[in-house]
Amino acid sequence: MLRSYRLLLAFLFFAPLAVFAQIEYPKDAFRELRRGLEGTWFMPTDRGDRLEIWEIENDSTLAGRAVRIKPENGDTVLIEKLRIAFRDTTVTYSTIARAPNNEPVPYTLTTIDEQGFFIFVNPEHDDPQKIKYLLLSNREVQVSTEGRRNGRTVTQEYVFEREFTPGAVEFRLKAGINGQTLHGTGNFNLDNNQSPEFGWKPGWEIGTQVRFKGRGGYITINAEIGLVGRYGHVKSEFSTVEDTTYTKYKRDLTYRTTWLSVGILPEISFQRDGRFSMMAGPYYARQVSAGGKVGKKDLTKNDVGITMGLQYRLNIGKKDLGGILGLRWNMGLSNLDNLYKLYCGDTPSALCNASVGFRGATLYYSVDLGKF
Repeated sequence: MLRSYRLLLAFLFFAPLAVFAQIEYPKDAFRELRRGLEGTWFMPTDRGDRLEIWEIENDSTLAGRAVRIKPENGDTVLIEKLRIAFRDTTVTYSTIARAPNNEPVPYTLTTIDEQGFFIFVNPEHDDPQKIKYLLLSNREVQVSTEGRRNGRTVTQEYVFEREFTPGAVEFRLKAGINGQTLHGTGNFNLDNNQSPEFGWKPGWEIGTQVRFKGRGGYITINAEIGLVGRYGHVKSEFSTVEDTTYTKYKRDLTYRTTWLSVGILPEISFQRDGRFSMMAGPYYARQVSAGGKVGKKDLTKNDVGITMGLQYRLNIGKKDLGGILGLRWNMGLSNLDNLYKLYCGDTPSALCNASVGFRGATLYYSVDLGKF
């Protein structure tokens, strides 16, 4: 019995602390809200457009108001006044209904969940008890409320679009490592019927990315340009006669090539502005350098192929840089062979129709340059 009373007292003592637990970096959270919410947001409804208008009052206060535009005459009706303030170590969201003599209802920022919702809580207020803001992009914000009416939980959700703002565009820096190999198909028809042996080698990538985000938060178009280090090992041997000259070709080396790559990749999120997304699209690459004297001219200069992969929004470190971790697979569709075709000569294509192309995978990380 004594043990039960002790557990009850411990719960009564620590429960309020859990409810009002503060987030780890409240100042950074307020800055993110101030930067993301400033401006005018609208949502069409059957009763006219609903707007939230946010203005920076000072370094620690964001003042706003929720209004409705009457469709019959365009008059503006105030719904409530809003305020987000940072004081000491607390971020507070306050609402004041339009009725006269109403007192502010404060909500304390207690959590930023995995989806990115800023969750403000006031358990003593019936409806709402929670107000949640999710900055979907520079163009959209989602507002959700949870409360209790007549003994049951009631939730509401609103999605506002930024007014008089073009579609969201992100400028990103991307870097990663890759594993590439030359992949041979068809009939090489070399001496002793020995086909080349191709092997994997690690390489690198660095470049820039421009993301054009769609209005719905599901579709994004990625335009990319960058340098790609493609390394792949090859082992082969054959001889041929060129203009009465006997030539012996022997390769046991690593191609160390650098390519300038350009790609357009549509991207689809699994949910509205979700963390996971998938992409696929074409790329074009131009060889700009090749290391080593032997094998320097073994490959052609132009490559066209497809890239597909997955991305996950993952911020590394305390500062939010809009980080994205990605894994891609690439397949070259062009025949890069500039060596083995020498052996074919007048051999019928059915007997000597080999094709060589790069294939591989890339692990990369990108950041939003606009958040530096």
